[in-house]
Amino acid sequence: MKTRFLVLGLAALCVAAAPAMAGLSVVVDSSQTQMTITTKTSQNDVIGVATAKSGTSQLTVETQDNTPPGAILDGVEETGYTMALTFHFLGAGNAYTANGTALFADADATVPWDIQADFTSTSVALVTVGTSVRLEIQGLMSTMPGNEAILVGGDPWVFTGTASDGSPDGDGNPVTVTVPQAFNYDTGGMVAVNFPVFGSPGTLEAFFASVNQGESLINGSVHAEIVPVPAAVLLGILGFGAAGLRLRKYV
Repeated sequence: MKTRFLVLGLAALCVAAAPAMAGLSVVVDSSQTQMTITTKTSQNDVIGVATAKSGTSQLTVETQDNTPPGAILDGVEETGYTMALTFHFLGAGNAYTANGTALFADADATVPWDIQADFTSTSVALVTVGTSVRLEIQGLMSTMPGNEAILVGGDPWVFTGTASDGSPDGDGNPVTVTVPQAFNYDTGGMVAVNFPVFGSPGTLEAFFASVNQGESLINGSVHAEIVPVPAAVLLGILGFGAAGLRLRKYV
């Protein structure tokens, strides 16, 4: 089975542009992610599921102060985390969308998924960076039907890791991140899911035609931010996100 190499990088959101009401954001980063093409619904449409690559894959969850200049207040790392991201690529040519779910579980598994969100893309494009081309997906996270917020499991919300990520220990426990008023965290963003495109496909339609069911796209990363701000404000923030693109821990 042919394997393609994935670099799933996600741009940092310009949270400093948000109003003071935004308070703290919950920042999620993962390394060594792989996406498996589970279904090819047509020649040009695919469904992919992204998961942790292996037991050594690492997830970092941090709380970040959105007040300029901003600061990381607390953070933990989770080794061998569970993650599920399903993207449906639909359309033709360069008119594609990517919609699905974003689910993350922590180390203690007291609830099935500590972060649960619907994902709706705002942009799907082939982007040239230097001499390379990558598929880039930007989008919004929203509360799933039946849930009060994206942060699930009670108030305050506690995410348990396996180690500290070196950030200041805001809650007094080096292996947990605690977020008060979790019910306010009903909006979020994922910016720029991206991986290298080999050859010169020209269009998204041609690129997806070259991807086969069962292929694994590996060595990716994920970045997302969950914030207590209205969707309209977050959409404005996402407009600045591409300028802050950063690549996280990939091999």
